[in-house]
Amino acid sequence: MRIPLRRSQVAALNKLGLAVFWLIIFTGTHIPPSDVIVPAEANDKVLHFTAYFLLTFGIALTWQLGSGILNSRHLWIVWIVAIVYGAFDEISQIPVHRDCDFWDWTADSCGAAIGILVFVILRKVIGENIRYRGEEEKKHTNRG
Repeated sequence: MRIPLRRSQVAALNKLGLAVFWLIIFTGTHIPPSDVIVPAEANDKVLHFTAYFLLTFGIALTWQLGSGILNSRHLWIVWIVAIVYGAFDEISQIPVHRDCDFWDWTADSCGAAIGILVFVILRKVIGENIRYRGEEEKKHTNRG
């Protein structure tokens, strides 16, 4: 699969997307409860799981695009960052009169773990087949 952008451009776009997503998660969990905001129809734990799945996948992808293949130590760091942030997120909801829920944090942690697992699987399945603009020219230049 050929991507029409340079790796650095893809990395920059990914960083921006991750920052926006993280800001949305933080904002969404820190809006004080009110009658104006209708609670989501979906199961709260599913929302937590999905948000942290996407967040952790995004952190791992952003890090790998910026600095190369992540090893298991890097992936542990990504997971720890996610679960520590999840705990901070739950605790920091108390001042805005929202619930700090252990089971929400558990769903966050499980979503983060599965996000890393899916990242590793996709990296093995499609990672070697991705080519960015400019990579072919580098290979030909290095051979000459």
